[in-house]
Amino acid sequence: MQHKTASLQINTTLLHDIILHMEKEIKLIVCDVDGTILPSGKYEISERLREDFHKAMKKGIKVLINTGRHYTFLPQSFFKDLPMDRIGTINGACLVDRNGNPIEKHPMSEKEMNDFIEISDKYGIGLGFKFEDSVVTYANHEIFMGGYVSKDDPRRSLIIDDTQKRTHHLEHGYPLGTFLICDEDVITPVKKDFPNIVFAWSCKRGYDAFLKSVTKADSIIPVLKENNITWDNVIAFGDAGNDTPMIAKAGIGVAMGNSKDDVKEYADIIADTCENDGVAKVLEDLKLV
Repeated sequence: MQHKTASLQINTTLLHDIILHMEKEIKLIVCDVDGTILPSGKYEISERLREDFHKAMKKGIKVLINTGRHYTFLPQSFFKDLPMDRIGTINGACLVDRNGNPIEKHPMSEKEMNDFIEISDKYGIGLGFKFEDSVVTYANHEIFMGGYVSKDDPRRSLIIDDTQKRTHHLEHGYPLGTFLICDEDVITPVKKDFPNIVFAWSCKRGYDAFLKSVTKADSIIPVLKENNITWDNVIAFGDAGNDTPMIAKAGIGVAMGNSKDDVKEYADIIADTCENDGVAKVLEDLKLV
């Protein structure tokens, strides 16, 4: 089904059609994390959304978390609140099971890794690579830490500083993802030199950088195959540029109210903001719960 309206409003007739379609065919709810189901500074989803997810699952609808985060950076509350058997991580580069074991992964090449290191050294960018086992800094560690985690965040201890030797990949394979900390005026001139890389704004001074050939949509494909369903059976929620591939492919694509306009252009529905429980409101309005 294709209902890409690129509009902030949906007329009553279209909404009715979507509701009928979803009641019959939606089998998978896919959600980004930050800015979608988890507001900034929070470590748990709302009680309302938690209840809605469980209501949906009782109806036979699966829930897939699909995030740019590394597995080790997922809130522990997720494992208590949701019976997750598959988790999309690192912007589609790694699908893992509940215990973090990779099911499918897409590492970058040595050249791509070195290109990121080169621009980070040249422009003073905080560079963190997401390897299979951990997040590891390869350039400007303190800049990366200052933009990636707050000073009181207990996850700071999970990040490995390898800015001197840069040898983590020799044991653990090439990185599966990249996160850059810098100002927008630094990233803007860099983009033109990397036509095969997407630089997606993720947070203040933070950018996910990933191959155009590997996106969050890739995490979903094995789950579709496992459950013998198609993209028409998916409703996908996201708020940032790295979410647009899955929003565009889903039978129902939903952009959060706090999304930038370039994300909303791909959506069928514009939800309320993350802070206002936009995901829960859409699930309820569309009678999925």
